[in-house]
Amino acid sequence: MIDKIKELFRRLNSKGFAIPMLRDPRTGEASVSLTMTVISFNVVLVGLVGKWSKMLGDIDVQGAIYWFITCSGLYFARRMSGDGKQITLDTNEGEKKE
Repeated sequence: MIDKIKELFRRLNSKGFAIPMLRDPRTGEASVSLTMTVISFNVVLVGLVGKWSKMLGDIDVQGAIYWFITCSGLYFARRMSGDGKQITLDTNEGEKKE
């Protein structure tokens, strides 16, 4: 039994363990910072609706808002940082402005 579990973990490790993430619209690659921003936005939204409807109990909405601000700052800082050598900003057409 233990050997089967070890073999399963070896196979998962060799193939990589896929974590579902959102794709950044600009680069088309999976983005941890965008995923965290969307999740934190939804936590804040559920917390505010729960506080308004008094159905979810005590949720620390202020902490959730701070988490959303931190995640949003991470996402937008990564979008502005480009390749690390120069700062680039996105335009609406997808071209880089220097």
